[in-house]
Amino acid sequence: MKQFRLVLISLLIFSCNSKKRENISEVSVDNTFNNLTNLVDAFAENIIKNGNANSFAVAIYKDGEMYQNYYGEIDKGANNKPDDSSLYEIASITKTFTGSLVAKSVLAGKISLDDDIRKYLDGDYSNLEYEGQPITIKHLLTHSMGLKNKLTKGFEAIRNKVTTGTYDYKTDSYTIDDLLDELKNVEVNKKPGTVYAYNSLGPELLAHILEKVNKKLFKEQMNTFFKELGMNDTYLDESQKHKERLVKGYKGEIEEPTDHDPVYGAAGGAISTLPDMAKYMRYLIDNKNETWVKEASRVLFTDPEDDEQIGYLWQSIDIAEEEGYYYSKTGTSNRIQSGILICPDSNYGIILMVNNTSDEAIRDWELLFFRDIEPMVIKYPKLDLSSVFKTDFYENPIKAYKNFRTLKSDTITYHFELRDLNNFGYDLLNEKENQKSIEVFKFLTEEFPKNANFYDSLGEAYFVKGDYQNALISFKKALELNPDMKTSKDYIKKIEDIIIEKS
Repeated sequence: MKQFRLVLISLLIFSCNSKKRENISEVSVDNTFNNLTNLVDAFAENIIKNGNANSFAVAIYKDGEMYQNYYGEIDKGANNKPDDSSLYEIASITKTFTGSLVAKSVLAGKISLDDDIRKYLDGDYSNLEYEGQPITIKHLLTHSMGLKNKLTKGFEAIRNKVTTGTYDYKTDSYTIDDLLDELKNVEVNKKPGTVYAYNSLGPELLAHILEKVNKKLFKEQMNTFFKELGMNDTYLDESQKHKERLVKGYKGEIEEPTDHDPVYGAAGGAISTLPDMAKYMRYLIDNKNETWVKEASRVLFTDPEDDEQIGYLWQSIDIAEEEGYYYSKTGTSNRIQSGILICPDSNYGIILMVNNTSDEAIRDWELLFFRDIEPMVIKYPKLDLSSVFKTDFYENPIKAYKNFRTLKSDTITYHFELRDLNNFGYDLLNEKENQKSIEVFKFLTEEFPKNANFYDSLGEAYFVKGDYQNALISFKKALELNPDMKTSKDYIKKIEDIIIEKS
């Protein structure tokens, strides 16, 4: 599966006091699902120890089972773990709600995807076309308007104030009237529908169009939609009203300002709790055959640059070999990074939010989402033995070796990929845990003595440590098993050059 990103451990069987299990029609307790969520807990608790992220909020829905939990502290050292009342800025995930309202209006015959947007704008907008091709509803939905600049000057100025924390709610303002006025002077320098350029103007214009066709304020439409989804603790453009419950966020150690999305907030102005976001995820999966859900999640445009497929403001839509159809969206405010992944064909979804937007924290967010949680959920109800091994190793390496040897033959309960085990060794190496990395690779060569790649990896771990003698032994063993192992040949040459230099 292509990872949706800004780009984006193991079986410690312990329980967390903050563990939340949603009651889905009195769901029976499934030990396998408990084991999966214990692994999730262990991964999250372990990655928090890196010190980059303040706190994580996680929700997983799979085959009718829901799991929600929180890790870390909103403010480091304050012992204030997030909870079910904590409100998060979901930023651009707001766009998916806007897109869904458009999908409903399309199905109702009130809007056509091929409508020239000038049909809904009062005044002269002769500039909103390129070589006879007008900007259409579809182009607003897929970030392919063809504009020279992503934002108008006024919109950009307001966003800069928000980002720098200088926005004043009492005196600063940018309304739909301001946007429509500036829109008369924008330049369309590319054919609409040909170039992907992520922007916030499209969703705000869609909100204006929705007001016109539905004859109802956009905020009212959104609030009604939230309630239809069971999201009674989700709000549009009300950060100031609910600021006491709003999760503070950081960039590194610096507290970042509250986000604000000008105009309607259609591009990124919603705030929500983890339980409400979990309800959204569950609704989309349980009601995957509902007409508006299918319409809102279908592909409308493929970005020619990276082949990413876009729908009604959903992104990274595709079909994966194991998971089937999936779609996703990330959201990044000044201080919150969030993501939602929906896999309707395999009946699962994942939500992950972190209240720190430093590069390091976002990298941890990506690792927790894509490296740790998602692969386990894909294979469920089988448990990932690689994940079990990793968590056991952090607790007690001897226990990890013993359990792996005992469990690896139980192919009914467990599965594992050799590359995942190998990657764990490299994770340790990247974390400067050189000796632990060597121990893992040594264990793997003992368990899989005919695997040349494990010997090659062991050689690299020895090389990083500066133990060239053992590195040579490992690389030569790798070549004995696979004479075409290029990395082993390259490292042997490096070692020989180092020895010659020293002599």
